[in-house]
Amino acid sequence: MTFKPLFITEVKYTEEKSMEANETKLEQLKSRNPYLVPEGYMEGLTDLIMSRIPQDIPQEKQQAKVVTMYERIRPFLYLAAVFIGLIFLFKALNNVSNSAIDTSPPSEYAISQYSDDAAAEDEEYFEYLQNAYYTNLVAENFDVY
Repeated sequence: MTFKPLFITEVKYTEEKSMEANETKLEQLKSRNPYLVPEGYMEGLTDLIMSRIPQDIPQEKQQAKVVTMYERIRPFLYLAAVFIGLIFLFKALNNVSNSAIDTSPPSEYAISQYSDDAAAEDEEYFEYLQNAYYTNLVAENFDVY
């Protein structure tokens, strides 16, 4: 099976032929209406529409629905109730969080106790650093392996 290479002129020729074929098909479709109406549809259409319209038109007007003042204001009342509920919720949450925090100043005993504890911790940390320093210094001088 051998393949014959297509040259540019042959490609152009085949493109032109296919374009001409498409143009003729398009011209044929333009002249024809693609939509079809069933036979006798237009003759009976008016009678069909008129049969669906009620013949007796009521002469009485229906009375309009009376809207009370409460029905007009009801959405605004609901909105106000939601806002009032949110205000109470935030106040309750604020009171709970404020009562959990002790805002009174610390007593003298608490201050002295804290300072004593802090001084003891600082002293222990200082001793640890001194011991670590001396241990490293001795290890460097003797080079013990």
